[in-house]
Amino acid sequence: MLAAVLLLLVVFWLWPAEPVPALVPPPEPPPAPVVTKPVVKKPAPKKPVPKPPAPASVPISSQRALLRKAVEARAPDLRACSLPPGAPATLGTKIRVSKSGATQGVTLSPAQPLPRELAECLRQRILQWEFSDVGLSSDVEIFVNFALGK
Repeated sequence: MLAAVLLLLVVFWLWPAEPVPALVPPPEPPPAPVVTKPVVKKPAPKKPVPKPPAPASVPISSQRALLRKAVEARAPDLRACSLPPGAPATLGTKIRVSKSGATQGVTLSPAQPLPRELAECLRQRILQWEFSDVGLSSDVEIFVNFALGK
């Protein structure tokens, strides 16, 4: 019997009298209201209007082609220079023309020596040529071969 009393005493002693409530932290106070400034949308920045492209400069090869055609059109003017017997059939010539169209320089490169009078006549005629109608965008130098006596 003593064992039964001791058993009851141990059970009574270990038996919880009331359940202990779990510690629950107090609820957090609500956050303070956030004061925000009204959102003012800025107008979208205007896109810059692209400038119209500058007129593309004509490539030097195209300018040379235009100048070559203009020289060919003026070549018959060289027939005014009299050809002495034995003059070469062709004459290589370097012509330098400024952007404005004025002929700046002429260099004759004959395969054989030219008589001085013929060389001067050809040089003076070519120097008188004016190419403002071609519309060059820079100074241009070309090499052309003229067929003499044709």
